[in-house]
Amino acid sequence: MAAEAKLKKAVEHHRAGRLDAAEAAYREILAGRAGDFNALNLLGTLLLQRGAHEEAETVLRRAVEVNPGSADAQMRLGLANRGLGNESRAEYCFRSSLKLDPKAADTHYNYGNLLASLERGDEALQAYLACLKLEPDHVEAHIGLGDLLLHNERAEPAAAHYRQAVALRPSSPEAVLGLGRSARALGKTEEARKIFERLVELDPGHAEARQTLAELG
Repeated sequence: MAAEAKLKKAVEHHRAGRLDAAEAAYREILAGRAGDFNALNLLGTLLLQRGAHEEAETVLRRAVEVNPGSADAQMRLGLANRGLGNESRAEYCFRSSLKLDPKAADTHYNYGNLLASLERGDEALQAYLACLKLEPDHVEAHIGLGDLLLHNERAEPAAAHYRQAVALRPSSPEAVLGLGRSARALGKTEEARKIFERLVELDPGHAEARQTLAELG
């Protein structure tokens, strides 16, 4: 089978969630062509999905060496480094990616997550807003921005972003949780109770939702 056909088949496995088959196919391609950028980048992506950050970092670093102009590979290398706790390296990768592609909404979002985790709130705010300017319906960015605002005791604007996230993805436990937390922070007890009841419907084993409902009475 030609390399292009092998890659196409591997991607089909990957998209269908057949990760073992996809991984084997990517590795087979790389056994014959160690510098195949697409196989490296996609294998790195798969390893990130599996939480294998150390190997993902090795594979994605090789992908960036092969194609240093790939904003996507730089962004994914940033994710791998963040997973390993290499925050400074992750930041370098995200910034490098954004220089290559300033309009990549997901990269702004991932950079925002990193900055928020480092307690660099103002910079994180700008990163999330940059993401939402490019992609107004980015659910995860609305949640991330809501979390950041709520952490800084700005419950009202946080609630607005959580509401937007819930409107876009009603089944998101993270969005509903944020909305419930913000309602409680605003003293809207009855509204918070209803939201947490909804969260339990979505995720019956959600410990915080059940604990909050017990506290609300």
